[in-house]
Amino acid sequence: MEGDYIALSFTVLSLFLLTLYVPQVEGQRQPLVSALYVFGDSGIDPGNNNPLPTLIRSNFPPYGRDFPNGRPTGRFTNGRLITDQLSQLFGLPDLLPASLDPEFRGQKLLTGASFGSSASGYADSTSIPLSVLPLEIQVKNFRLYKIRLARLFGHETANRIVSEALFTISTGTDDFANNYYINPLTRGMYTIEQFQDLLLESLSEFIRNVSREGATKIAIVGLPPFGCLPSQITLHNITGNNCFEEFNEVASSFNAKIKALIENIKPDYPGVLIFYEDLYDKLLDIIKSPTKYGFVEARRGCCGTGLLETAILCNPSTISCPDPSTYVFWDSFHPTTECYQIIANDLFQQALAAINSPTTRN
Repeated sequence: MEGDYIALSFTVLSLFLLTLYVPQVEGQRQPLVSALYVFGDSGIDPGNNNPLPTLIRSNFPPYGRDFPNGRPTGRFTNGRLITDQLSQLFGLPDLLPASLDPEFRGQKLLTGASFGSSASGYADSTSIPLSVLPLEIQVKNFRLYKIRLARLFGHETANRIVSEALFTISTGTDDFANNYYINPLTRGMYTIEQFQDLLLESLSEFIRNVSREGATKIAIVGLPPFGCLPSQITLHNITGNNCFEEFNEVASSFNAKIKALIENIKPDYPGVLIFYEDLYDKLLDIIKSPTKYGFVEARRGCCGTGLLETAILCNPSTISCPDPSTYVFWDSFHPTTECYQIIANDLFQQALAAINSPTTRN
């Protein structure tokens, strides 16, 4: 009897803490998902690379200049990431923490985290040479997180949170821009079609692994038009300032393969919602028509010349533009938080449509 009483008291306490911590959004009684779990690269990494022995970090100024208190957290932009803004849109905290942040503990575990690592990709050959976290390690870190969650709040609560959460993966740009197209060994081993198929095998394994951990909602974010990134134009379009269309065609064809993969594997995952989110079209429209969205500059990043600077090349000694809100890009590779806000709103609407559609779930 005493043991039953203790177990009951623990369960009641866990539920009480959960109701205390879950934030409320005006006009919304409860979050639309229990938690947000994100995997991928620098577009969604809020600082997991900070403790790693890598140069691919951004935990120094001028990164974070528009973050609360002007604090550089390891986010590769001037303020909040897409994932922070998505978390808020879903009715969760307005900052999605890094899973490796020492402050990520206690009640913060309840509403999710980013397990992403800047410069990571689908392929191990993209991540390992730079001493960042491959996708396999990101999933392993999720498993460790799940153990911590269960220890603190009980297995039933942990399983419920995971099963009602949205899992999102957003990666792949570094596989092409910083691996295939600059590494002669990779290009010597694979044609571009073979390399794309290799990445799809990694994506399939990711879906298999997180579904085994209890994921029931999995969003796969497609590639952006990475031929329009300032650094890629600088490096590859020697004759002008226009997007490097070869890269955009690779991104488009890979996105088509992701969508085909999702349709093919759906029967293997009954009860699991797996859906595609398009990043390409909205970002391309912003880049092609910046003034429509309130931007002035889409060719250069705000930091330095904006043509090549990123990571350690964008540092406290680098001059940055006075008003990042007028720029599509913060550095030569990553958008500003103002651009991320527009994309986050678009991805949020796509996610809502998928989650609420009776035809998308098996």
